[in-house]
Amino acid sequence: MKSFCFLLGIAIPSFLQAQDTIQYSIVSSGKQVGKHWVVSSAPNTYALFYEFNDRGRGPKQSVVLKTNENGLPIYREITGVDYFKAQVKETFEIKDGVARWKNNIEQGEKQITSPFLYSALNSTPAEIEWALHIALKNADHKVDVLPSGFLFVNHIKNHELTINGFKEEFALYEFSGAGGAPYHAWFTPKNKFFASVSSWSNVIEKGREDLADELYEAQKKAEHDYFEFQADKFTQTFKVPVVFNHATVFDAIKGKYLKDQAVIIENDKIITVGKSKSVNIPTGAKVIDASGKILMPGLWDNHAHYNPTQGLYHLAGGVTNIKDMANGFDLPETKKKVDTDELLGPEVSIMSGFIDFAGPFAGPTGKIVKTLEEGLEAVNFYADRGYQQVKLYSSIPPDWVKPLAAQAHNRGLKVCGHIPSFMTATRAVNDGYDQIMHMNMIMLNFMGDTVDTRSMGRFIKVAQRAKNIDLNSAATKQFIQLLKSKNIVVDPTLAIFEGMFTNDEGKLAQGYETIVNRFPAEFRRGLYSGGLPTRKGHEADYNLSFDKMLKMLKLLFDNKITFVPGTDDFPGFALHRELELYVKAGVPNAKVLQSATIVSARVAGKEKEFGSIEVGKKANLILIDGDPLKNISNIRNVELVMKNGNLYDPKAMYQSYGFGFWK
Repeated sequence: MKSFCFLLGIAIPSFLQAQDTIQYSIVSSGKQVGKHWVVSSAPNTYALFYEFNDRGRGPKQSVVLKTNENGLPIYREITGVDYFKAQVKETFEIKDGVARWKNNIEQGEKQITSPFLYSALNSTPAEIEWALHIALKNADHKVDVLPSGFLFVNHIKNHELTINGFKEEFALYEFSGAGGAPYHAWFTPKNKFFASVSSWSNVIEKGREDLADELYEAQKKAEHDYFEFQADKFTQTFKVPVVFNHATVFDAIKGKYLKDQAVIIENDKIITVGKSKSVNIPTGAKVIDASGKILMPGLWDNHAHYNPTQGLYHLAGGVTNIKDMANGFDLPETKKKVDTDELLGPEVSIMSGFIDFAGPFAGPTGKIVKTLEEGLEAVNFYADRGYQQVKLYSSIPPDWVKPLAAQAHNRGLKVCGHIPSFMTATRAVNDGYDQIMHMNMIMLNFMGDTVDTRSMGRFIKVAQRAKNIDLNSAATKQFIQLLKSKNIVVDPTLAIFEGMFTNDEGKLAQGYETIVNRFPAEFRRGLYSGGLPTRKGHEADYNLSFDKMLKMLKLLFDNKITFVPGTDDFPGFALHRELELYVKAGVPNAKVLQSATIVSARVAGKEKEFGSIEVGKKANLILIDGDPLKNISNIRNVELVMKNGNLYDPKAMYQSYGFGFWK
């Protein structure tokens, strides 16, 4: 182990060039942001190193792995730090027929009589290779996994690449069984890990970085086939009118219920809303008995990053509309596929074009610019492609905000985003911001313009110091008045900060007590991972800082500052928690539901189409079992979803991803 630690130093020893070492590059937005090595240090013994930088975040991990003569991992140890820089220490060993494991949140053991794989809480990309080998040894390509579950491997296709003038076939495999959508990875003809590619980042054998785009194009076809089949499977279409009869309808305009209503949908439009006894139900209509249920407009997630793996989670959670806050340049084409139900997911109602300044902390997607002129060109790029707003990020020089905002406004685009480093929210608003993302950016306004928000500091400083903000001070009142006078919209994403500031390692995440059993075992483990590593020893301060965030939200509400719920997190589930936190902060349930429906639609400029159950509007609706005006947590009990006039069954969708569904 000591020799491997030496390997991780600045100087790369000569033996790294030997044939028993494979090096990988980690690439994001066209630049290398990390490295991954696999060293065969002795027979059946391997050392791995994995590190990347994502805006100051990112893991740095070392693994020692030993296998038996059949390639089955029988010993594994990983040390280092995780994505948020928390210490990692995890061990697994099979000895005398007993498998034992221990990590930061759990430990266990199990008597085994057949090959098992251990699902590591922290793993490195290339380790999927050993899982592939073991699964392929079984006729059904399936292998049991500890602590629970199984892994199934499916060969999707081969793709021929030209390397150094020679053609070579690489195999694409699909991995499933842990819950959620399948995971894909590419392997050499000898089944050695070659690459993992996506629209956001790539891990690929060093020196072959230029092949990632070609592999991703080949992979996208396989992914699209899967998600197209998924959409066909779960989208229920009707050639006859659909009627929700005897429903209690949430009037999003007035914030109250209308009892015993019949709502008739034809094609994708609401054509009738009225008392059930007074409405003539069309002959042959599909009638849904909604007695005792709440019929609401579909929910909005105002801070999403759509990808096909998440579409199901959004819809199953009752989210029928999203604002996409940064994505690949293929978003307009993806939007068309989602909006026309070729891909499963909510309507992408707003597209945000991402712009950041080039540098070590630049964002992972979008337009990364080096000059103000390039920034202005980026604004035009997005405007020309139908985007509705631009999102400025943390590395943008403060002096650029005003001209970029002016250009965006001239092109009819809104301006939103993070508050750039060394800039206050006050200045950003005065220079042209229309919307502020994340509550930490609001809190940072009271910590001066010397804070570097490009990395973890934008979380840690708020966790440490937000508790000291005086909400009754003149500075706070002036800022609130500024937001009000400029009609600024805030997207708080409070649930993220609850997780960062209040969760403890090894304890269940806040807000998931009543639904933890809905999650597959692998997902459930993640709910115990804890918050920021710097929380240890400062729990009381961090708790107080999050409580001050809740109080700030209530202050925004009391002063009629518009806020809309967004997540930037696990679709569906995180939005429900966001709404629960608004109620916890003191916002009335009806106002919370309005914020997630009609207010979100108004902010997006889509209130003529969405946000309320009215004749002529699009039929984006959800049926709830339970009364969210009495208990906001009932918003989690979505029984039916309608989008574009099509019906979706959340229970069936969740079950397809390995999730349970019950109250």
